[in-house]
Amino acid sequence: MNGETGPTSRHAVSRRQLLKLAGATALAAPVYLRPAWAQNKQVVVVNFGGDMGNIKQEVFYNAFTRDTGIEVVTVAGPEVAKLKLMVEQGAVEWDLIDLLPGWLGQAKKLGLLEEIDDTIVERADALPEARDAYACGASIYAGGIAYPTDRLEGLQPKTWPEFWDVENHPGRRGLRTRIADTLEIALMADGVAPRDVYPCDIERAFQALDRIKPHVSHWIDSTAQTVSLIQSNETDYTFTYTTRVKGMQEAGVPMDYSFRQNLLGMLYTSVPKGAKNRDAAMQLLNYIMKPDLQVEMSNRSGDAPTYVSALDKVTPEIRKWLPDTASEDNLIINGDWWADHSEELEPRMKEWLLT
Repeated sequence: MNGETGPTSRHAVSRRQLLKLAGATALAAPVYLRPAWAQNKQVVVVNFGGDMGNIKQEVFYNAFTRDTGIEVVTVAGPEVAKLKLMVEQGAVEWDLIDLLPGWLGQAKKLGLLEEIDDTIVERADALPEARDAYACGASIYAGGIAYPTDRLEGLQPKTWPEFWDVENHPGRRGLRTRIADTLEIALMADGVAPRDVYPCDIERAFQALDRIKPHVSHWIDSTAQTVSLIQSNETDYTFTYTTRVKGMQEAGVPMDYSFRQNLLGMLYTSVPKGAKNRDAAMQLLNYIMKPDLQVEMSNRSGDAPTYVSALDKVTPEIRKWLPDTASEDNLIINGDWWADHSEELEPRMKEWLLT
């Protein structure tokens, strides 16, 4: 054709160009390409769900899946009792479990956890408390009093003695059914300074709980209910966490939070003893301990990262939600004390709730 390639020559694409174009498209597409060793692999994580669960999914789990091709399956509701049963029966369904400080101590005492493999998990620069032999400290949380801002103006309690003072601070109360946290709250309500709470005076705490019990409208199992019950006007004041109230405020719910007499704790993540996907779980733990991802987690949640070097990288508007570990007004939860007392006190709390 006299050297011409026809009327479509200006738009024709060679085979080589098509291959290049296909390669570029594949790189741009948000598709997880699993390497052969990752085929059909997954990690099952049990956490507390809610907004924090969603943040962990988006910040930690998705990054892990994107880079490794290993799927992360999440379920809500970690419990030491369930973990113990799984380990004893040799039928462990979870690969990672989130644990409160007291739960970690209890799980360690019962031998329910794998040792952290520091050849896989890089955490050398994290806070010492975050480098437990059987757990990684993923974040530092704060728990305190939540209250509505569209009712009971000026009457909302801001400290635990005020929470117990039903005459000057009328309203419906909500407390957790679990003894951990509730025991410490009762002692602070009875006038014990945060620095003197441990070792806990158990009888004094239960006497304080006896006094508030008639005024508690809801004994709460689910963390999500600590704020949803206020939102639905079923109760007025509850113990909850900064992340829960932050999420409610961002959704336009008239709710606030007291930063006085907060309970501070390291939220730990561990690998259950006998986990089916131990090595993959350790790899995911490594992502959870990446400082840059912890900064992103903190910016989105309001929980503090476990690297001191990461604090300055948190955006200023989020820093107001971060727990103050240096304040003598706050209580740092002692997981070791709970390791020696959970077995005794958890059944007692259940019996007390039934009386």
